[in-house]
Formats: sequence, structure tokens, C-alpha cells
Amino acid sequence: MDLHAKVLSPSELTRSSNEALLLVTFGSTYPGPHRTFARIRKYFADAFPHRDIFMAFTSGMCMKRWFQKSGEQYYPADKWLDAIGAAGYKHVSIQSLHIIPGLEYSFIYDRYLPPFSAKYPDISVVVGEPLLYDNEDIRSVGDVLYTAFANRLSKGEGLVLMGHGNHTDKFPIANSKYNELNAYLQSLDPKIVIGTVDYESMLYEHVSEHLHQHCPPPATINFLPLMSVAGDHALNDMVGEWEEDEPLEEQSWRSRLLHEGFCAEEENSHMHGLGDYDEICQIWVNHLLRAEARDRHQLSNQTQ
Repeated sequence: MDLHAKVLSPSELTRSSNEALLLVTFGSTYPGPHRTFARIRKYFADAFPHRDIFMAFTSGMCMKRWFQKSGEQYYPADKWLDAIGAAGYKHVSIQSLHIIPGLEYSFIYDRYLPPFSAKYPDISVVVGEPLLYDNEDIRSVGDVLYTAFANRLSKGEGLVLMGHGNHTDKFPIANSKYNELNAYLQSLDPKIVIGTVDYESMLYEHVSEHLHQHCPPPATINFLPLMSVAGDHALNDMVGEWEEDEPLEEQSWRSRLLHEGFCAEEENSHMHGLGDYDEICQIWVNHLLRAEARDRHQLSNQTQ
């Protein structure tokens, strides 16, 4: 699969197999994340070479703004599912590229699947879980992140991971996945801390307090988005430059930590998403394989 291949629209769909794979992500309006999306698509294409693979965004704002910037149009999952159904696929797998089972993940079940299943009841559907779903995921993701920064941590540097955070009544435990991963990472090295932009228990104050206790100034701090891509939150909220007209509490996390006496050079801002790690992509692939195996097992039991 060509990393620079044109993103297809549902109207351009040409079926070449009986199996479709739809990757569902929030989206982004920045070029870097779109390179990551291309890498993820290629990883899945290599893992599932006999399937037709498509990618959907859940954010209408990202679709609109990216089209205005680039002329490249992404589409929501319901548009792709309509095209997949009309094309005559026998099976469709949906893989969430979200980090936690939060609001965006719930859209798959609440917004996209019901009308599709009602219109195409004979097409089987399987959904793979987001990145942080069970205890095995916590350890696997934690090990990838710890290994990636082990050398810097061994030199006394700290690591701040910025997640987003959201939950829904459908998955009320979604945000707790950050707590679980945070606890596991800190069992490996206490100089690691996860913060979020939208989960009250893990906002900036939580990050600053932990660093002052376990990695105090003038320690060097590294930053990595705990998101599938390094988009708007990573570029602005995590490591954005100091804004003269903004109050301290509105500055980026990097600017605020510099103000508190920590060190953080440009090389300490690691501007790539989790989707740029092959090991992370493999976890998503494993989730899909697991969901499909579970589906086959259920079908086998029903036919016995």
C-alpha cells in the first residue's frame, strides 16, 4: 500500500473481495497526523492483504477543516457503511483507533451500526476494541512506552503523557483506563505521569504535583501525546509556545513547566502519535483478530 495514495471516497469504492475493514478514528486537521493515518492504513493492509480497507473520521470539524486545507475529503463511518453495504460485501470488520472506550467509540454502536444492521441484516459485523480495554492492554501499551523512553528515564529525565479523556454512560469506566495505565507505568518508573485535557482527576495540576514529588526541577521533562496522532492538543496544549497575551493557566503544559523551573528542549517534545509505533498498531490488530475469533466461536455454537 502506497503511503501517499489518494484517500478514496465512498462513491469511488470498488469491491475486490468479500471482506471490508473500516478503521474509525477521530481525525485531525494537521499534516503530521495524516502521515500517521497513512502508516496505520498500511500496517493494517499488510496484516490483512485480502481485505478492502477504508478509514472513517468521527469528527465533522476535522473532515471539514482538513478538506479546506488540503482538498482531501474524509467521510464518517455511516457513509462508508452505506457504500460497503451497497457494494455487496459479505463481512465487515470495524476497528476503533481510539485510545479508550469513550464517547467517540460509543458512536460506532449507537450512531453507525443500528441503521446499517437494519438495512443490511445479512452482512456480518465485528467490532475491535480501542487500545486500552483490558488488563493485558494496560501492560502491553505500558511496556511499549516505557521501553521507548527507558534510556532517557535512566538519565533522570521525566516523561509526561497527554491523553484526552472522555466517557459516556455506555462505557462509564473509560477514563479509568488512564488511571490504570498511569499506575502501571509508575510501577516501572515513578518519573512517568499521565495527564489529560478533559478528565478532571488528571488535569495539569495532577501532572505538576507528581513531577515536583518524583522528578523535581531542574529535571528535564519529555512530552508525548497519549493519542493515536500528534494533533491539535499535542501541538498547542502540550508543547505550544508561550503566548504573551494569555494567562499562565492558559499556557501549554511545556510552557508552564518551564515557568516552574523544569527543563524541556525542543528534542524533548516527541511529536508523533501512538499510531507511529508498530507495536501499538499490532495491539489494534490483535483486538480485531480477537473480536473475529469470538464471533466465529459464537456462530459455531449457534449452529451446533
